[in-house]
Amino acid sequence: MKSIQVNAELLSGCEYFDSDQRREALADMFGFDRRRVILGDGAVEMLAEECRRLTAQRVMLVHDPALPHLEAQVRSILERGGAELIGTFCDIVPNPTVPSVDALAAAVRASGCDAVIAMGGGSTMDSAKVGLCVATSGGTASDYFGFDLFKTPANWPLIAVPSTAGTGAEASRVSVIATDAGKQAVYSDYIQPQVAIVDPGLTRDLPPALTAITGLDALGHALECTASKKSNDIGDAVAREALRSGLPYIVAATEEGAANPLARYHMARASLLGGLLLSPINTGAAHALGYGIERIAHEKGAPVPHGTAVALVLPGVMTHNAPAVAHKYYYAAGVAGLDLCGKGQEEGVELAAGFVDDVRRQHTAFGSLTSSGLGEEDIPRMTEIAMTVRRLLDPNPVEITPEDAERIYRGVLH
Repeated sequence: MKSIQVNAELLSGCEYFDSDQRREALADMFGFDRRRVILGDGAVEMLAEECRRLTAQRVMLVHDPALPHLEAQVRSILERGGAELIGTFCDIVPNPTVPSVDALAAAVRASGCDAVIAMGGGSTMDSAKVGLCVATSGGTASDYFGFDLFKTPANWPLIAVPSTAGTGAEASRVSVIATDAGKQAVYSDYIQPQVAIVDPGLTRDLPPALTAITGLDALGHALECTASKKSNDIGDAVAREALRSGLPYIVAATEEGAANPLARYHMARASLLGGLLLSPINTGAAHALGYGIERIAHEKGAPVPHGTAVALVLPGVMTHNAPAVAHKYYYAAGVAGLDLCGKGQEEGVELAAGFVDDVRRQHTAFGSLTSSGLGEEDIPRMTEIAMTVRRLLDPNPVEITPEDAERIYRGVLH
């Protein structure tokens, strides 16, 4: 493990970024002149320092309701650094809704704070990212579904501190909000946190199943971003680094947990790098098809977590994409430590896809659509929902037709 790393230091040691020109391109691509992205064990202790840098003294904490102990930890860190925790908000719902985000916006507006810390999983950070801008610009969260509809930045700087290793929400300019019509996305530079503090120690006590579920989300981001039509040389190099961290360590992090801090570090790094990629590149067909699974499962009253919804269809999407990007999945199989001796790219794709499938089946309760409470009768509607998510389907390297989507769903029915 490495000491605290900030911005471009995240890629130090990566041969591709040995040149000044590429490091400058990296900083430009991820806007490191406008924010700080911090990774390392103990990084959470930098909260007060970052508040001082932002000239913020009165701080509000938004946190996951399942993590009440975080309040005392944050309060202690801030007090030692001369800042004050003046209030908290923990009415976060999984898969944030328009009413829940609007409620957060109202709480921030009334708080009297001059900065906000969002601490928790992706739902907490997505809620705060949009909520702060709604509190500033007015209206309701649904007014801003789409691209760049916020006209001004939030009045409060946001420090995002993830307690899981998967969503990468602390580093992206996108938030996802659930509605009756399905998940909607808000894209804006103004919702991107000014500071992301990623401390692998905060994930130390994650249960094995949640470690696997969130870790699969991180792998999905990297695998889809590297395959995307929108990818470029810089993005591809970052995606490869995310895969180099995530693929060899997800099983160890899941099975060994706190006993393997190196695995926890690498999963946190994989998640952060994948999150950085979501803004300039974004994901692809597996996330679009995953939305279909999530929507129907939610309607049936047995939600499927986002990471596993994506991982259910990701192997099938990888196989479908192989004619265009087999070499990228072959690389993934190699860094996962799979035996490629004497094997060509086609076999490498199958090994990489099989690895994702095995992790999901062995370490989560969502081995198949059937075990997730879904059946053959749900496939037409899941397909209909997935095919509306053009923002993710269009950059996929190989076109996905409704017939392709149905085939991929049926491939993981049992």
